[in-house]
Amino acid sequence: MQRYAATLLAASFGMLFASTTQAALVVTEVAPQTVAGTSSAINGDWWELTNFGAVGVNLLGYQWADTEDALPGTDSNLFPSFVINPGESIIILEEAASSKDAWRTNWGIAPSVRILALDEMVDDSTPEGDTFSGLGSADDGVFFYGPNGDLLSSYTYASTVRGTSFEQSGAGVNLGLSLVGENGALLAANNNIGSPGVAVAPVPVPGLGIGFGIATTALLSCSRRRRIAT
Repeated sequence: MQRYAATLLAASFGMLFASTTQAALVVTEVAPQTVAGTSSAINGDWWELTNFGAVGVNLLGYQWADTEDALPGTDSNLFPSFVINPGESIIILEEAASSKDAWRTNWGIAPSVRILALDEMVDDSTPEGDTFSGLGSADDGVFFYGPNGDLLSSYTYASTVRGTSFEQSGAGVNLGLSLVGENGALLAANNNIGSPGVAVAPVPVPGLGIGFGIATTALLSCSRRRRIAT
């Protein structure tokens, strides 16, 4: 029974450890259907990618789509050579690079919040010139893939509230629509609501230790009860 408990304990720790290490790059915010007029140069859809890992990651070879399993040659959007640093949240924006400063000003965010614009992504030629999959008003989402085509993170939604982004924590927990004053969300000059450049971290390492401790206690307790019962 001790060997059985130890095996369960090791498996439990392995699952907890894997859940934290496999979720380093996470889709943390999705903003479809903004409120500004369509003629605005800062009105494009956008989404946020956050690196919760301990090292920088070069996104060359990574890709995203608004349809699950949309790999190169179908309807994916390919990243350029671009290193996302540990703890950094970047914005993938449906506007040209020339509009990035105006976009930051609209949101009142620092120049340090980096943006990948339409003309900075890599064209996969399907169709020609398409580097940002449009995010619809209903039943859509963002699917983020690694270089091997493995799905690393995603966020899907059933319907939108125009001008308000959706948030997701680093642990992949759906936080729903952004609210001004919560999780860094603010009201932009064009009345959009979101928190570009600010992401909600997953449970920190001490939390993992607590969870592991709970699992340990439960397993050992179970083991003791089984020994008493026998």
